[in-house]
Formats: sequence, structure tokens, C-alpha cells
Amino acid sequence: MPNTPNIESANNSGFLWPTIADALDTFLRRRHNHADAYERVWRLIHVWEAVEITLAVTAMARVRQDNNTVDLLRRQREFFYGKAWDHVTQSFKSMQGAADGGIDQWISILDEVAKPKDLDGRFLIALQNFLRSEHIQMGPLLTAWAKACDVPPDFKRQGAVEVRQAMRYVNSFRNRFAHVPFPHDPLAEVSEALEVATEELFSVPPLPTSHEKGGKSSPLTGAVRFDRCFFHGNQLESLIEASTAQLEFLFPCQKRGDTIEKWPAQTFIHIDAMMRPHILTRVKGLDVCEYTRFRAEANAVLAFRDPNLIEMLPELVKAEYQVKEEPEPEPHPTREVTMLDAIEAIRTEDYDSAITFFERLTKERPDYHIGWLRLGHARREKAVRIASDHGEDALKVLRTAEEDLKQAAKHIDPEYRALAHYERSKVFFHLARLQHEDNDSRHLSQEEAEEACNLSTETKYQTWWDYLQVRGT
Repeated sequence: MPNTPNIESANNSGFLWPTIADALDTFLRRRHNHADAYERVWRLIHVWEAVEITLAVTAMARVRQDNNTVDLLRRQREFFYGKAWDHVTQSFKSMQGAADGGIDQWISILDEVAKPKDLDGRFLIALQNFLRSEHIQMGPLLTAWAKACDVPPDFKRQGAVEVRQAMRYVNSFRNRFAHVPFPHDPLAEVSEALEVATEELFSVPPLPTSHEKGGKSSPLTGAVRFDRCFFHGNQLESLIEASTAQLEFLFPCQKRGDTIEKWPAQTFIHIDAMMRPHILTRVKGLDVCEYTRFRAEANAVLAFRDPNLIEMLPELVKAEYQVKEEPEPEPHPTREVTMLDAIEAIRTEDYDSAITFFERLTKERPDYHIGWLRLGHARREKAVRIASDHGEDALKVLRTAEEDLKQAAKHIDPEYRALAHYERSKVFFHLARLQHEDNDSRHLSQEEAEEACNLSTETKYQTWWDYLQVRGT
């Protein structure tokens, strides 16, 4: 049996993300109880999958907090939902997504984090360094694997590979192990080789055995906080004071300090009635989320509707890509902000700048319907963000957005009319949320959503209409 000091130390230290700790602790318990090679292989595969999904989920949740990572989040959403934009046909192509259970797509979500040169924040930088680290020798696993069935010819057998590449090797092995008749004889060797690779995964510096090592922390470590509960490793501790009513990710794994990064974990993590963390692993239909606890136990998967999914990870829409629209006006020499600046302002959530630009533009060109569309969208997004602290102001902004989008719905192109009705439906939706007695807005939200569906076959509009039916708006 291989020597695995870093795996055991990481498990005992209590600094791992709880969902990773669940999988690792389960493997160690089963190994110490003399589980056979077949079970040990599957438990190790679950460790890798727990690492990949946990890091991908925490990364997406973190990326959505930064205004300068809009494009990165869009690419991650493509892999999450399994939708790729075809610039030739100006339409989406479907593929299996991470939300469908595709582990390879979870790895692709991580791969996007490994690419940029200008990431901000301690966690994303630590994760990028981890994914790029050439630290894992895959030769022993490939040799043992080859004794049972074919190995992809491009897999590197000599030297170390990057962590993100090793993840793809293990996932490829997992697919063959699950679907190809696997002989019993090489299983012990395969199990030991995979265990060695897993030990190396938990040996990437800085080691995941503390919350900091020389001022740096492993992205395998982190905590989840909810009210007075502090979840880390396999442990649940109580905080002296309630810190937040919302679920939060924390990095590095420590209770207090000026250097801690925290970001919302809502929708991405679920805490069950027994105060056990589960992580989002799959989405079915509109908003039925499956959450998994990587433990050897019954009922390890929970499934229920989460109405916040669409807000936290919105589905991709054509408007996010370069599609044909009405000719844009020539830039005015005296303007401080250009059209591209205003569009970028919307993407970075600088809605005041965008509103100022499109207000002026629509006054100069009242028939420029795309301008009205972007103006209404910017106002709606601003209203949603100020609603909790300035309810009356948010209502005023929403009512103005409603009129903007009414103008936008006069566009000659049915796809853009559909988008205007969809955006207007969301305006009424938020009006109804802020005024619980406003049944007219609830009804109008459904009418606008239905009109969008009548004008376009875009899946997003049908999904939104279905959501309104389920929720009752």
C-alpha cells in the first residue's frame, strides 16, 4: 500500500473545503477498513471529482463577483450549460454541460481560470497557480491502465504534467473504467497507481495542511460560513457572533482576519437539516438542483427547486454575443462616452454611465430601438441592485425601464422584439416582488414572457416562462 502522508495530513488538518474533505475521509476510512481494489479505485475517482467540482463551483461563484471577469464567467457558463455560440450560424450549439453531469466540462470551467494573465483576488490566483503546476507523474497510472485496456496515444507517460491535465487523464480513465469490461488482475496495481497520483495532487505546494504557508494558501483549502456556523474539513464550529445570514465561501480557511476573501455561496452550496454541506453537481429542467455529499451513505444526493439559480448563473442569450442589429449611430465628437464604452459599462455593471449615454442617445434618435433596449436593461439591473436599501427609488427606476422597453419592443426584427418583451417581463417580475399586492404586474410579467416565446424559439424565453408558471410569479 503506497505511503500517503500528505493525503492523511490534509484530511486530519481540517483546512480542506468540506466537500473535498468528505470524499477524502471516506476513501481513507474504506482503505483502513481493507476495502478491495475495485472500491478503492472508485473512492479515489470520487476524490478527484470532488476536487474538480468544488474548485469549479467556488471559482464560478468568485468570478461572478468581479466586474472585470464578465467574459470569463460567460465562457464558464457555456461549459456549465453546454451551449456554444456558432458565429457562422448565429445560433447556439448544444453539448453535454457540467449541469448535465459532465465531469469533463467541470474541468473545462477550471481550465478557463488557468488561462487569464490578470486575475485578481487571492483565491483565483492560488487556483490558477495550482492548475498550472506541473507536479503530477501520470506514468504509473498509464502503465497499469494499459494492462487492462487502451490508453489515448497522446497521453504523456514521461515527466510531470499540469494538475489540470492530470484531471483530464483521470476522467478519461474513469470513463473507460465505468464502461469498458475491466479485468480483475491489474486492479490492485491500478488502485495503487491512482493513489500515488492522488497523493501528488495533495502535495502541490503550498500544502493543504494549513490555512497559510509563507503567506500563501492552497486552493484545496477553504471554509463555508452560515450564521454562527463555520464549516471546514470534516468539522463544524460555532462562532461567537452571527456573521451573516447568507451562505458564504471563505478563503483562506480561517475565522477572522483582514486578508480573508468571502463571496456568496447561495445556490452553489446547500446545508441540509443535519447541518451537512452538499455541493451543486447537476441541474435538471428549469431549476431543479442536485446537491451531492461525497460520503459513503444513503441519500447522498438531494434534489429540489432553487429559484435563485437563474439569477446566480443565468443561461446564455444571443444578446451576449455579436449579433446583427440596427446600424449604430456615428459617434459624436463631443461625447465623453462612446457606444462601446456604454456597452462595456453595462457588462461591468456601471449602470449609471450606461444610462446617461443611452438616455442622451434615445433623445437624439427616438427610433433607435436597440438604444431603448439597452437603456431599459441598464435601468432594470440598477433597480434590482438598489432595491434592498432604496425600495421607492427602485420602483421609480423600474417603471421608467418599463417604458423604455415598450419602445424597444417596436423593433422590426422579431428576435429583438422578443428580447425586449423578455426584459420587460423581468421588469414586471421585480415590480411584483417589491409590491406583493401588485397582481397586475404579476399578470403582465407572464403576458410579456409569453409574447417573447411567441416571437422566438430561443430556449431562454421558454425557460423563463416555465419558471413563472412554477413560481406563480
